[in-house]
Amino acid sequence: MIKINLASSGVGSTASINASLGISSDGYLSPDEVRKEALKRLIVMLIPAIGLYAYQQQNVPQKQAEFNSKQQMLAELSNYNSKQAASVAEIKKFKEDEALIEARIAALDKISKDRHREIRVLDLLQQVIPEKAWLTQIKITPEKVTVQGLAISDFEVSSFLEALTKSVFLMDVNLVSSSETSVDGVSLKKFEISCLLERPQ
Repeated sequence: MIKINLASSGVGSTASINASLGISSDGYLSPDEVRKEALKRLIVMLIPAIGLYAYQQQNVPQKQAEFNSKQQMLAELSNYNSKQAASVAEIKKFKEDEALIEARIAALDKISKDRHREIRVLDLLQQVIPEKAWLTQIKITPEKVTVQGLAISDFEVSSFLEALTKSVFLMDVNLVSSSETSVDGVSLKKFEISCLLERPQ
């Protein structure tokens, strides 16, 4: 008959389990206690993983929502910038057109001032020319006025020259020439006067 010592076998297996769990062999633990101790250690090992999983479940959706919000904001800003680029181009073109219009207005204003100045000169000539003198030619340029005419005598030419010299519209009035001429048998003075126009303000 063969006899097997189960007690010693059980004790040996329990001792090996105890050793693997870090339990001293001085104290004897039952199989239930061994399982409980192993379960405790397993729980201790799983706690960090469980904590990490809980953290992910709690924070990842929030972070994902924030990321999606940022993505949407970026898309909106990109769309806004695209629209603003078109607006900037329109504003630039408007400013260019505005500068062109202002230049044209300035040119027209200058022409208008020049015309007013010419009208003033013609009006002045009509007012100051002596009764016994006549103008045969008037030439007006942007800087200069030249008049040619006939007079009964040198006195009328001198009076006309003096009146032009006193004008605020004209500067540097000079008698260019004065000579005798005969028109229909009448002896007359042919003269030419030049002067500078005032500069427009």
